[in-house]
Amino acid sequence: METERLLERAQSGDVSAVDQLLRVHYSAIHSVCHRMLLSRESADDAVQNALIAIVKGLPRFDGKAALSTWIYRIATNSAIDEIRRVRRHGGSVPLNDAASAHTLASEHAVDPTALLAEHLVDSSRVAQALGSLPEEFRAAVVLRYISDLDYAEIAAVLEVPVGTVRSRLARGKKLLAEKLANPTTLSPPDEPNLGTPSSPTPGSSS
Repeated sequence: METERLLERAQSGDVSAVDQLLRVHYSAIHSVCHRMLLSRESADDAVQNALIAIVKGLPRFDGKAALSTWIYRIATNSAIDEIRRVRRHGGSVPLNDAASAHTLASEHAVDPTALLAEHLVDSSRVAQALGSLPEEFRAAVVLRYISDLDYAEIAAVLEVPVGTVRSRLARGKKLLAEKLANPTTLSPPDEPNLGTPSSPTPGSSS
């Protein structure tokens, strides 16, 4: 009920309510963008764009999806849009400040999703492997193993069937394992690591 009242106030133009709403969800937005993008600068741009989209879209939010689902959708789409923007301009996407790869002993013997779930994505190798995935797989992996959403929640965020989520996660896990087992397939830190282009994202203001 408290969230509903806060949402009502925000939709009616109460600036303090909008600010409070953004503060409540900021951590989730930040996490998605910074796990989807390898560049701190690009991730910050995606966060900023997501916040702007949320503020602009609040008056039109109709409650057909949960507020958190709607916000995750905007954050995910903002990150994907930023990935594509950098790719279009041929920009370099350096790694975020990350721990050295040697801090993860025998990485290729470990389930890659276990590394993600333990937030060891800050390891440069794991971050690069994640960043090399096509956006559609990367989004599913981040939402499941970093944001800890269940299949139904991810399906609602990505606006795809649950079966598609399962398929993307399975493929994403396989690709991650392959990347970690074969580090020569990973880009060096000074090269862009944007994954494979995929289909356009649905509108982020739905």
